[in-house]
Amino acid sequence: MDPYQILGIDPQASDDEVKKAYRKLSKKYHPDANINNPNQAAYTEKFKEVQNAYKTIMDDRKRGFTNRNYGGNQGTGQSGQYSYQYSGNDQAAFNEAASFINAHRYQEALNILNQVRTRNAMWFYYSAIAENGVGNNITAVDYAQTAVQMEPNNIQYLLLLQQLKGGQRQYQTGRQTYDSPFGDMTFCYNVMLCSCLLNCCGCRIC
Repeated sequence: MDPYQILGIDPQASDDEVKKAYRKLSKKYHPDANINNPNQAAYTEKFKEVQNAYKTIMDDRKRGFTNRNYGGNQGTGQSGQYSYQYSGNDQAAFNEAASFINAHRYQEALNILNQVRTRNAMWFYYSAIAENGVGNNITAVDYAQTAVQMEPNNIQYLLLLQQLKGGQRQYQTGRQTYDSPFGDMTFCYNVMLCSCLLNCCGCRIC
């Protein structure tokens, strides 16, 4: 869904107008403000949409992406498709994909990764995180296992594989229900792993 529609503002709105709309809606739909509200569940989901919409808009503006055509990838916390042109620089592509993973925009990360020709351990690592983010847990586990097989001493890859397998077991037994097999907790965990790896490479997720 168009993040500007979620915030109820025009795409030409200034940064201050974006922030004003964001704060107004966050206050309205914040879970703490709707504890006894019969629509609490719906308001909580709306609150998440508002958070994601604001982050999408501000991230795009920081990266110089304006007047984008946002599609309808509802349920994944993502905006519309991002057209990325692979330049042959694998590390630059990985950094770009990591930025989208950090923004909870997994499909756009996959779109970038699918253009990378070198399928090394890092590619499988990032792809595993992104596949998990869009709900493809079986593929995510396969990719994480491949990354570990290629670099068995890499602690980030090993930790990710353990986390994915643990979540897969929980999902299959039905003990917990999430939007994806892990939910927001895993997203934070994955971002932490991405940050650790990029820092080791001398890069940084913004």
